[in-house]
This record gives sequence, C-alpha cells and structure tokens, in this order.
Amino acid sequence: MSNNLVTLFPTIDLLSECPIKCEKNKYIFHIEHTNTWMIIDKKEVSDREYALLVSLFKEIKPTPPTDNSISDKWIQFLQDIGPVPLQEDSDIRIIQLHFKEQDGLETDLKQAVSAYFDDALQLIFISSHDAVLIEQKSSYIHTYDDFSSFIVALESDFFLKVQMYIGKFHSTVAPFSPHFLKEKEWFFKGLSRNNSEQIYTMEKTFPYSLIEQMSEEMKQMIRKEVLEPIEYDMELLQTVQLFFENGFNASVTAKELHVHRNTLQYRLTKFQDITGISVRYFDGALVSYCASLIASEDKAHN
Repeated sequence: MSNNLVTLFPTIDLLSECPIKCEKNKYIFHIEHTNTWMIIDKKEVSDREYALLVSLFKEIKPTPPTDNSISDKWIQFLQDIGPVPLQEDSDIRIIQLHFKEQDGLETDLKQAVSAYFDDALQLIFISSHDAVLIEQKSSYIHTYDDFSSFIVALESDFFLKVQMYIGKFHSTVAPFSPHFLKEKEWFFKGLSRNNSEQIYTMEKTFPYSLIEQMSEEMKQMIRKEVLEPIEYDMELLQTVQLFFENGFNASVTAKELHVHRNTLQYRLTKFQDITGISVRYFDGALVSYCASLIASEDKAHN
C-alpha cells in the first residue's frame, strides 16, 4: 500500500509517531492497522482522492496557530523547538486526552477543566481529536481517582466522552520531547489494542508492548499450553484477564462481569482443571493474562 500511495502522492511523509503540529497546507491521516501517520500536501489531493482517503483512514485536523500564545509555546516545547514556558525548571507530566470531534467540545472542555482543576492544570489543544493537560509537580499531586472522577463529570455534566493517558512526571531540564512522544505512542497503542478503556497508564499499556516483543516461539508455547486446551474460550479468558486486572478481587471482578460470585469461582476452577494453571497465584495469573492478550491478537488477525 505504501508504494501505491507514494506513486499517487510524491510528497507523502510516513511517520511512526503522531505529528504534534502540521502546516495548514497539509493533510494528516492515521493508518490505524499499522499505527502510522501520513502527511500529504493538499495540492496533490483531488476532491475525489480526499473523499477516498477519508473513507479509508482517520483524518487528524491540527488546530490553527494562535499568534505565539501560551498554547503555541507549550506545543513548541513538546516538539523540542522551544524552551519550557515556565519561570523556572520543574517536573511536569502530560495527561493526554483523546476524543471524537464534535461541535462545542473545545469550549465545554475548557469550562470543565477550569471548574474541576481551577488553575492547577493547563489545557492545550493539539488537534480536533487530541488535547493535553499539563500538571506541574506541587504539594498536591492529582490521583488516578481524581482523573477518574473528572472523566465521569465530563460524561454526566458535559456529555463528553474522553479517553485519557496519565503520564509520568519528568524534569523539564532533561530532554522532554522524547519522553512525551513515547507516552503518546503507548497511548495510541492502548487505544488500538483495547479501545474500551477510559484511562490508560504506562502500567496498563506495558503488557501490550510485552506481547509485541515476545518471540513467536514463546507465543506458540502459550497457545499450546493454555489456549488450545480451552479451545480459545473467550469467556474464560475474559474472566481470568479481569481477575488479574482487578488485583485478584473476586467481588469486583464478578460485578464487572455481571455474574454471581459463584459463577466466577466456577469459571476460575474450570480454567484450572483444563490447563492445570491456578490464576489465584501471581505466576499462573501472569501466564493466563498473557494468554488472553495473545488470544485477542490472534482473533484480530483472523
């Protein structure tokens, strides 16, 4: 496909990371199945070709510049082409937001951030689908529960559906752009592998990277020892996966699965009887969790 696109659009630029900003005379499209982005000069794209590209790929629409505003300064810093717009060096973290384009979202999101966080977090729009919250390290660090409550408030009070990646604090003295771009890559990886989550972190997306880097020999061993004996039973795999993700809490897992606690125990016992693996212990749960991710990967490729 890449060769065909180059033939059609000679100036096309294929990127492994989402561009933070792009010129007005360029189109940006996200190729979801390869998690890559392409930038094409608008002069090379006819109306018919644009309609075809939009039907095949997700267009990313950059926000226009705002005359060297604080937003532009932050974007330049994240691109590593400008200094950090703070009075002194500090530790900051980036909370990434991803949403579907809709009318009034920018105004509503600004209002929601102001109401919920006051001036503690700086909201910067990257594109029509993406924004970031910038948090400077202080005496109070916002928690996972704080951000979870914020997501709930967005849905209930502003009718906005937003997905979030909570980054790690990093010094503005050290190169920050590579740190941010890596977290951006992890976020998109999480969205492409499990789009049902509302909040992503390095800890949540790490298993996907682990599976990607796992050798085919290791994957085949897990298929043989776990997936084939249970005949790829996705109900059992979802059960053991949620049991692991919920910290071996049977009550929370049963509630999330909408089943009785006894039904949960039956499924876990059945899984152990067939595979000989107990998910009630960490080593067995880890193997079973990896098996569930490999099964989802196999299912997506079939």
